[in-house]
Amino acid sequence: MPDARQAVRGVIRVLFQERYFMKKVYVIGHKNPDTDSIVSAIAYAELKRSLGENNVFPARGGKVNLQTEYILNRFNIPHPEFLSDLIPKVKNHMSEEPVTLPLDTPLWDAMQILTTNKFRMIPLVDDNSRYVSTIHFNIFAENILMKIDPQKNSIISTSEANLVKTLRAQHVVEKDLDEIFRAQIVVAASEIDTLREYIDVMPAENAIVIVGDRIDIQQYVIEKGVRALIVSAGRMVSREIKEFAAERNVAVIITPFNSASTSWLVLHSVPVKTAGDITLVPVDADEYIKNIKERFADSPSRSLPVVGEDMKVKGVISQSDLMKEPNVAVILVDHNELSQGIEGIENVRILEIIDHHRLGNPPTTYPITFINKPVGSTSTIIANMYRDYKIPVKKEIASILLGGILSDTLILRSATTTDIDRDTAEFLSNITDLSIDEFGREIVAASSLISSKPVDEIINMDMKRYNEGVHTFTVSQVEVNDPDEIMERAESILSHMAALAEQKSYLFCSLLVTDLNRFSSYLFIKGKDDFIKKIEYPKFADNIYLLKDVLSRKKQLMPYISDIIKRI
Repeated sequence: MPDARQAVRGVIRVLFQERYFMKKVYVIGHKNPDTDSIVSAIAYAELKRSLGENNVFPARGGKVNLQTEYILNRFNIPHPEFLSDLIPKVKNHMSEEPVTLPLDTPLWDAMQILTTNKFRMIPLVDDNSRYVSTIHFNIFAENILMKIDPQKNSIISTSEANLVKTLRAQHVVEKDLDEIFRAQIVVAASEIDTLREYIDVMPAENAIVIVGDRIDIQQYVIEKGVRALIVSAGRMVSREIKEFAAERNVAVIITPFNSASTSWLVLHSVPVKTAGDITLVPVDADEYIKNIKERFADSPSRSLPVVGEDMKVKGVISQSDLMKEPNVAVILVDHNELSQGIEGIENVRILEIIDHHRLGNPPTTYPITFINKPVGSTSTIIANMYRDYKIPVKKEIASILLGGILSDTLILRSATTTDIDRDTAEFLSNITDLSIDEFGREIVAASSLISSKPVDEIINMDMKRYNEGVHTFTVSQVEVNDPDEIMERAESILSHMAALAEQKSYLFCSLLVTDLNRFSSYLFIKGKDDFIKKIEYPKFADNIYLLKDVLSRKKQLMPYISDIIKRI
C-alpha cells in the first residue's frame, strides 16, 4: 500500500507540474526599471530555467536606461521582452492550437468532429491557413433545413470525393474526383415510367440518382447521362452497367447504407465552405478582453475565432474562457507594491516576490514564495540564490549581477550597502575578473549621460509610485557626476512634475538627483504646499533642497517622507 500511495502522489505531482508549466511566467521588475530591476529579472529567469522551469522568461515594463543598456551591450545580453501592460487580452484566455478545417471538408465530417469533441465551433481556413468562416451547430441546422424543404427542390454543391468519403462508398466508375458540381438529389423509389416523367423534364447532367438493385433504372439514368449514380445497400452493379457508365461518363458509387440514410448523407457531403458562417468576424489575439465582451452576443455558439495580423487562426475564445485564469503569471523582482508594477498586473497570478524594499504587497489568493532581505540590491539576493542552489553562475550573468549591485549601492557606498552586498560583489568579481572600482566607474560614466535626455524621460526613467494611506506620490532618482547639468534644466523639470502631480492628483512628484562625486543629493519637488512646507532640508532654490550625505531613496529619503506624511 505505501508504494501505491507514493505512486498516486507522483501522478498528482506530475499533473500539477504540467498544469503549472502551461503558463508563461514572466520575471519582471517595476514599470520604470533601473539596472537592478532589469538584471535581476534576467538572472532569475536564467536560474529558473537552470532548475528545469523552461517556461520562465525575463520581461521589462519600461525603457532600458543608458546605464543598463551599457551593461547589457557590454556582455551581449539581449533586452528582456517589453510588456506594455498585463490587462487581459484575448491571447491570454483563448484555447490555443484549435482544430481548423479546410474548405473542401464534407459537412458530415465537420459535424462529426464538432459532436465527438464537444466543440462549440470550428474555424474554416483556406489553403494558406487564413480564416474564411466558421461552422457551428446553428448554421448547420439552417443549412440542412433549407436543403430538405420540399418546396425548394434544393440543389447542392458536392464532389465525387466528398460523396465517397461521406457515404463510406466504393468508387466503381470515376468521372472527375475533385470537381465541385451542383446537382439535385433524386431518389428512384418509384416505377421507371414515373421516374421518366421526372428525369425527362430536368437537365439529367445535374442529377444525383440514388437507386437500389433496379437494373432497368440503372440503365435508364446512365443512358440519360446523370452526373452520378449511387447504388444503395451495398448492391454490386453488373459488368455491363459498369462499362455502360464508363462509356456515358457517369460516375458510379456503391454505398453500404440504405436509400433513406444515403439521401441524408448526400445532403451532408457538401463542402463545409458552403455552410460556413461568414457573418462571424474574428477577433485579434492582441485585443483587450474588455473590447470584445459584447461580441459574444453576436455568436450563436458564444465563441469567437481568434486570428493574428496575417488572418491565420491562432485560437478560439468562448464566453466561459473568461472565467479561467490567464495563461500568464508573474514573478516580481525589485518591488512588491502593485502601484510600482506595470498596468494590469493585478489580473495575473503572482507566483513569487524577490525584493529588498519595504513591504507594500497585496494580499494573495494562494501561498507564494516571498523573499525580502535588508540588503542593498535584489541582484545580491539572486546571486546568493545561485550559491544556495549550487548552480554555477555563467560569466555574463555574474557580470550583469555585479553591475546591478554596484548600481543600486552606488559602488558599495550607499547607506543601504551591507556586508552581504560586499561579499557578494567580491564573489561575482572573482568569477568575472572585473575590478569592482573600475567597473563601478564605468557604470557611473554611462549613467552620467542622462542629462542629455528629454525631461519626461529623466523623470520617468526610475520613477516609483508610492501609496501611504490616502496619499499617492512619486519619487524618481537619477545619478550624475555633475549636478549642474541637471540644474540648468531645473525650470522645465519642475514644470513637468507640477503638471504630472496636478493631472494625477498626487500629493507630490519628486526627483532625487544624486551627486556621485560629492555623495549628496538634490531633491526637486512639486506638489501640495502642506507637505512641502514641512521639508526641513536646506533649501538650495525654489522647490529644490540639498540633502547632504543622502544617497539612498529607500533607506534615507523614504523614511523621512513617511514621517512628514504622518504629520500632515
